[in-house]
Amino acid sequence: MREGWIAVFDDPGRARDALRALKALGVKDMRVASPAAYPIVHETGQPGPWRAMGWLALGGGLCGLTLAISLEVGTSLLHPMHVGGQPVVAWVQFGVIMFELTMLGAGLTNFLAMVLLGALSRRRVARGARDAVLSDRLAITVPAAGHSPEQLAAMRRALAGALAVNEAP
Repeated sequence: MREGWIAVFDDPGRARDALRALKALGVKDMRVASPAAYPIVHETGQPGPWRAMGWLALGGGLCGLTLAISLEVGTSLLHPMHVGGQPVVAWVQFGVIMFELTMLGAGLTNFLAMVLLGALSRRRVARGARDAVLSDRLAITVPAAGHSPEQLAAMRRALAGALAVNEAP
């Protein structure tokens, strides 16, 4: 029995229509390999871990802000200088450094999260689908195990708009 198919599309609209037709047939565990963030990726119900990236960047930014405040206040209080009647802990002057370390923490965390989450989510898509994706093509992996011959024929018809439909190992 076949493990499944890899359908390659050059038009995101056709891929979306095929995905919706497969969902109507009751097919589950489909995956989309895409070179861009097309909305079709979210229609599988398994868009990947990307929704966590905003929260990770927020956490990195807050860590950077905390580091900036602790460094500035700590060094100012550890080495107090006479600054002509001005307060030793000057929040207005610290604002630039706090902003910069907040952005550095958020950016660095976002970059690391993108690399790590991209590597982890890539493992969930079949190698044949990843190889089929070019700069202008999408690939949908469709599991075929556990379906009747009539369902398999209907699934094959739903993939009729694809450029190519290959067997997935």
